[in-house]
Amino acid sequence: MGTTRSVMTALCISLLSAGGAAYCYTRADALQVQGQWLMERGTAQAEDYAARFDGAAADAQLKTFAERRAILEKAHGWQRGMLLGVLIAALATVSAYLLFLLKRLNDQLLDATGSGAHEGTDRESASPEPVQALMPSPQR
Repeated sequence: MGTTRSVMTALCISLLSAGGAAYCYTRADALQVQGQWLMERGTAQAEDYAARFDGAAADAQLKTFAERRAILEKAHGWQRGMLLGVLIAALATVSAYLLFLLKRLNDQLLDATGSGAHEGTDRESASPEPVQALMPSPQR
């Protein structure tokens, strides 16, 4: 029973991490779009400066590029969160599968020892030969 809970816990962690990665992706994408818009705005300000040679346009362009840099740094942080979420989801999925295989192996061992114990008691009453605790089972 404990292994079933651990498999379910690993699957829940996997699903939560995948959901977190999807959320981080949407936030990073929105910030990337905003950064792209600021880049186009800065380009327009550069064209305005080239046409008029006005210092105010150059200052506005530098301010726009600073805003863009701050937004892209935030987007980079969300991308890191997305990659971390994907990594945790993949590791949790693999661990859930390994725990499932461990549970199956444990169930097979319990079946083998359970059937071997019943056969062993029948054999002890029928013949005086020593009986092994584990009986070999065919491969599935």
